[in-house]
Amino acid sequence: MKFSLLIVYPIVVAVFSGSLHLAFNTPPKPPANDPKPKDSIRRSSLFDIEDVERMKQFFIANASLKEQPKDSNWRPGFRHKCINTVRAGLDLLLFGESSIPDSLYSRKAVFNGYYFNNDINALAKRLRDSHYIRSYDTVRFLAVRKGQWVPITKADPVSRGLPPEAMERSLWNTLLARVGKERGFSVFLVSVCDGYHAALLTLDHRNTADLKVYWADQTHKHPWRFFANKKLEEVPGKFGWEVMHANGPVNITKGSVRGLDNYMLYANKKFWCDCGRAGQKSGDCCAGNCFPYIEIWRLQR
Repeated sequence: MKFSLLIVYPIVVAVFSGSLHLAFNTPPKPPANDPKPKDSIRRSSLFDIEDVERMKQFFIANASLKEQPKDSNWRPGFRHKCINTVRAGLDLLLFGESSIPDSLYSRKAVFNGYYFNNDINALAKRLRDSHYIRSYDTVRFLAVRKGQWVPITKADPVSRGLPPEAMERSLWNTLLARVGKERGFSVFLVSVCDGYHAALLTLDHRNTADLKVYWADQTHKHPWRFFANKKLEEVPGKFGWEVMHANGPVNITKGSVRGLDNYMLYANKKFWCDCGRAGQKSGDCCAGNCFPYIEIWRLQR
């Protein structure tokens, strides 16, 4: 009898110990009705108005600083260049704070690009690898050759030498296709002229009858413009955050909202001709300065 008890006792202890191990080390099963996002990582591609407001205030404050010296990538007290401005804006959007306004580097490694990879494509790759990118899209440009429309492609050196005359499809409609039936604020990282310039687009699609997008960057080409009680307002001397509609003029005109598609075509033409010198005359054009091509990445948190 004693021998039998000695055998049974270790078995009972082993079984009981195994049960405790499973109970405390097995992750709980999710509820059967647990909602899943479109991708495998639990993220949201919609942002709150507080997130957008925080980011907006940074862009406006950054644009109020003096321009960064030409011989410097970054000096404290000066306006950040385009890619660093975008990095800081996204840092604030996703994490609520950023060290970039007072430094060149973020506390979050995903935003830190060093000398050889501090560009928009490298930033987009790091964000995608860390699951902060929901979706991606591109818009090509068209040129006129021998009286016919032809797409401008990197594989065709002849088309690359022609000025962009039209977009192959609407950027505005591309943004709307990305958000579908979702309602809220969506933020897009945008590459202009194949990475020559970086900016952010914030789409306000809370109300389908009142769609608008905000262009944000570090330049003084985008005055702080917004709607208040359905009236277009502009804050004199403030830049970095401009409301746009699907259609509208290219230039800033009183009482009129610029059109996103028209402006994007204008910007790519401008950058394509940019000679990189101060005081460039309107008729001067250093053809082919950059490749006319738009890339957009929808952010998620």
